[in-house]
Amino acid sequence: HLKDTPMNTFKRQLFFTFLLLTTSVTGFALEFNAPKGPIILTLEGNIDEPNQGDSMVFDRDMLMALPSHEVSTDNPWNEGVQTYQGFNPIDLLAAVDAEGDMLRITALNQYITEIPVGDFQQFGAIIAYSMNQEIMSVRTKGPLMVVYDFDDYPELRSETYYGRSIWQIQSIEVFNSKE
Repeated sequence: HLKDTPMNTFKRQLFFTFLLLTTSVTGFALEFNAPKGPIILTLEGNIDEPNQGDSMVFDRDMLMALPSHEVSTDNPWNEGVQTYQGFNPIDLLAAVDAEGDMLRITALNQYITEIPVGDFQQFGAIIAYSMNQEIMSVRTKGPLMVVYDFDDYPELRSETYYGRSIWQIQSIEVFNSKE
């Protein structure tokens, strides 16, 4: 039995973090072989091992297997503060071994926006699949929507970030901005 010192507590936390990450990443490889449900997202571009032609396709369960993140914020599209749950695209790119610093995201209505991958790291933006614990449908801006935390980062309340807050996402292309 280890004595409960700060160093032993740190080592124990480090071990469990490593175990959790190892288990999660291993699960991705198994989950991302082929979708079992309706495809809600197609990922294209610099992908190491596509699962359909040159692309990766995902059903909702595959995306929900990624680490989950929450953003609670007020935005121009919904009245009051809403809580969104989803994934960080950085986790998705790591899980499929995709490389790039930009995402070109296309909506069902063919609206296209480009978002630097850094936005998801710097501002904690996510791609949400649920709002207030309800799965987002096309009618409620789903199945997927980019959500920025406009409350924690009020400087994002601008046309640039409103334009990047794309909903009804159907595909993402990963690329390098210097290409």
